[in-house]
Amino acid sequence: MLTDEELERLKPVLDDLEVDAKFGIGAQFISGGFANATMYDYDKDIIDVELKFGIQSDCQNTVHTENIKIDRLTMEVMN
Repeated sequence: MLTDEELERLKPVLDDLEVDAKFGIGAQFISGGFANATMYDYDKDIIDVELKFGIQSDCQNTVHTENIKIDRLTMEVMN
């Protein structure tokens, strides 16, 4: 199980992934633009995160999904 300290250190990493994803596709100011980073698994070395981002509105429905690995010790994105 991740410790409380690890969870606190992970939160800003997930927030940064979300912001970077929205800016990367130019969706930061578009209605329906979104990004959600969710931890779904971990082991002693790596935290697995699913990043979903895109634009969903009445005229566009584009969703991208990436699986990201984060080093559990350094909290740095590995891929």
